Amino acid sequence: MLIALDIGNSHVTIGGFHGDGISFVASMATDERQTGEQYACGLKSIFALHGVGHEPIEGAVLSSVVPSMIPILHRALSFLTDCRVLTIGAGVKTGLNLKVDQPRTLGADRVAAAVWASQTAALPCVVVDLGTAITFTALDADGALIGSAIAPGLHIALHALGRAAAQLPEVRLDTPPKSVLGRATADAIQIGSVYGTAAMIDGLLARFAEELGAPPEVILSGSAAALIQPYLRTEARRDPQIVLKGLALIWQRNQKQ
Repeated sequence: MLIALDIGNSHVTIGGFHGDGISFVASMATDERQTGEQYACGLKSIFALHGVGHEPIEGAVLSSVVPSMIPILHRALSFLTDCRVLTIGAGVKTGLNLKVDQPRTLGADRVAAAVWASQTAALPCVVVDLGTAITFTALDADGALIGSAIAPGLHIALHALGRAAAQLPEVRLDTPPKSVLGRATADAIQIGSVYGTAAMIDGLLARFAEELGAPPEVILSGSAAALIQPYLRTEARRDPQIVLKGLALIWQRNQKQ
């Protein structure tokens, strides 16, 4: 079994792979205060829940947008397996053509998602990840990563609004707005957050299409993708495990070296 770990700002997402298929997906909170031993206990429990202990772990691959978490997860994995752990970064073979000015500044999770998209999506393609930040990663007709955009995430923006405007109420987004014309302040905040995010995504995707010379296939991922997708006017498909799949593919490419 291959274990893939995507270390994000809020959560560590863990996936187990048999060949090309995902056998389980789980998550843990990202917490730099925890030790490798504590994460090892958490991972051991997750593995036990999904029956990983009944078969050997052949390898592990991880991406991280929180650099300080990398040694913690490496230590955690060292308690559970002696397999090779591949960390996405300089020197790792991805097979992705990066036509950007500063390739090293690209998040490893975005690289992994782009690797999977370049092999499985209709090109050109844009991957939109709605997580802590909203990131847009554009691939041209040849599958090269040619550019991106980053905006504040839905919940980050909502939290910032609440802190900056004392009179505005705290609003949850688990109940979707019924109309674009709010009759109360809480409704208005919901509308601005949900419809506003969807409109921003639609608008940027339209401009991306102009740059790419054709309407791209759009792939959504991230924790807020399911919430926002119904409000998009742009056709898109959702792939919650695109980063994990990309990590597994990168692992395979480096095994062939």
